[in-house]
Amino acid sequence: MVRNAWWIAVLVGWLVVPAAGWACSCIRRTQGLSGALEEARAQAGFIYLGRVRDSKDPSERFATVDVLETFKGSVKAGEVLQLPYGRGGDCVLNLPRGETWLLYAGDTSPEEAWICMRSRRVLSSNDSELTWLRTGVLPPVPVALQRETVSCEVCDINAVGGRLLAPPEMPPAKPAFHPEAEALWKAGLPFFTEGYAGHRVMLGVSREGRAFELTEAPGCARVRRACERRVQLRWCKRLELRPRTPKVSDFHCVDPGEPQEVCDERRSRQSEWWPMERLPARACDWFNPSAPACELAEGRFPFPAGAPPLPVLACHPRTPGARSGNYACEVKTAPEPVPLEP
Repeated sequence: MVRNAWWIAVLVGWLVVPAAGWACSCIRRTQGLSGALEEARAQAGFIYLGRVRDSKDPSERFATVDVLETFKGSVKAGEVLQLPYGRGGDCVLNLPRGETWLLYAGDTSPEEAWICMRSRRVLSSNDSELTWLRTGVLPPVPVALQRETVSCEVCDINAVGGRLLAPPEMPPAKPAFHPEAEALWKAGLPFFTEGYAGHRVMLGVSREGRAFELTEAPGCARVRRACERRVQLRWCKRLELRPRTPKVSDFHCVDPGEPQEVCDERRSRQSEWWPMERLPARACDWFNPSAPACELAEGRFPFPAGAPPLPVLACHPRTPGARSGNYACEVKTAPEPVPLEP
């Protein structure tokens, strides 16, 4: 672990999915946007923009990254680096091929980049943090907050999988940990367990003996907003247990059929926006200047009459019906419409 990382990595327990390591969790300090950016730049020895040329099997532990642009340190555009690569369970970055990343590394090497530093995927060359690194102009800082409330029929991949195993009159079955799942599979009994992938995947055998794969539709894990999850089902010819490392194997769906959508929260999603309010101090983690994560209390602070309201931070709850808790937010240049008062 980088000795001067501004976020502390904490090993919090075994992964639910089988892996040869521990789960990684980061303690991130909530502070103002400008403070978070300045601290990150001061702590990093190297800051650069890179594109993932290749990322082989995570067991090989390295991804090839081409340096596109540099902002700090002796690394130069055109250099080719080998970065630690994995699924994040041991604090290494998940670096799929073809993605562009803004990378903050330690003071020893530009390849010393870990999940608890400020490194993240970049989707646009106009990213506000890139603009700040190039010009010194800070990203837009919101002066107001607007939060959304949503409701929907919940789409839960575990409940869907459990329903494939249990008779209609019984409660849904629970997913099995991998050793138990392997034993049930070898015994020819129904089970389901979490797969090893960059998104939520459950694999198992139904009560009728049919092998299946359930997938949260691509993009769900990145959105992380309430009432936007979708689950797809593919029936498999059979399941196979394939080695991922010398000590760990994973289930794979052999000859999968066409995906069938079994639930989609967006179909029943209902949304309402509250009036603007003051943005509480230190409520947000500005890991992404355009899309912070914020912890909001139920109590709201009225926005002062006549004060400039823009830009505004529009916040989406991560769970249906929530009036407080964790929100996925985005900086916007105009507020969302609110219902008219009766």
